[in-house]
Amino acid sequence: MSGAMPMRPEYNSEAIQLRKRIAMLLSPGLLWLLVFFALPMFFVLRSSFDSFAGGVMTSDFTLQNYARIFTEPLYIQVLFKSLLTGLFVTVSCLVIGYPVAHLIARSTGKKRNLLLIGLVIPFWTSLVVRTYAWKLLLGTNGVVNYHLMQLGIIDTPLRMLFTTGAVVVGLVHVFLPFMILPLYASIEKLDASLEEASQDLGANAVQTFFKVTLPLTLPGVTTGCMLVFIMTVSSFLTPDLLGGAGNAMISNIIQSEFFGTFNWPFGSALAISFLLFSLLFVAVYNKFFNREQKG
Repeated sequence: MSGAMPMRPEYNSEAIQLRKRIAMLLSPGLLWLLVFFALPMFFVLRSSFDSFAGGVMTSDFTLQNYARIFTEPLYIQVLFKSLLTGLFVTVSCLVIGYPVAHLIARSTGKKRNLLLIGLVIPFWTSLVVRTYAWKLLLGTNGVVNYHLMQLGIIDTPLRMLFTTGAVVVGLVHVFLPFMILPLYASIEKLDASLEEASQDLGANAVQTFFKVTLPLTLPGVTTGCMLVFIMTVSSFLTPDLLGGAGNAMISNIIQSEFFGTFNWPFGSALAISFLLFSLLFVAVYNKFFNREQKG
């Protein structure tokens, strides 16, 4: 006899029940994304093609808002500044966070538990409180300037607040745990005997790191970098409080357009353009990472 054997009815029934169960489990999350992400993004996209003149928003179809973004240098500069700030904060978190993650992953018992508790404690404090703490530290009459002057290192207070450096420091402090946790999870899974074997074969600590540890923990590196970069470029509160108007990022400009000038169509166009730039950056990064993995 030729042809495939017919599937038994109970198998079809089990498959249908499995699909229903999966659909029931996914439906709350999908509904949440539809109502609170997909639909708002659709309205933002639609609004970006409206016109705004004389304080009045008109529902039509125009590309003027997008043309304004690419014809006025200010917005291009702020957009690229946000992306570069995100890149710099991500690299800083990676350089600082990798040794910390390695230390936690190679610790045992109570020491590891204490280190992990210390890592998550910042999440117990409001972001506003942590950001204002940096204002107290970096202000002209702040703690850092006070002690530097008391020690005789400087004669006049340094201008540290409302600078790009203050924004970077604040963002690194906020997002460093988001880099350490994925790195810790990746390093913890790495068999320590592989690093020991590398050193037994004559490799020093630096060679072992770049030839063994780093390549085998690249998934954690990629996850941490993506988390930190995406959250950094979309940050609003920290650049607003520590950077001021002179160091505004794209999120601050978008907020100003929505709630300052009430130019919702142009603010929507900025938001969509920023989203596309971020997705392009992530796509290029993932393509490069996949190429490195295959190589």
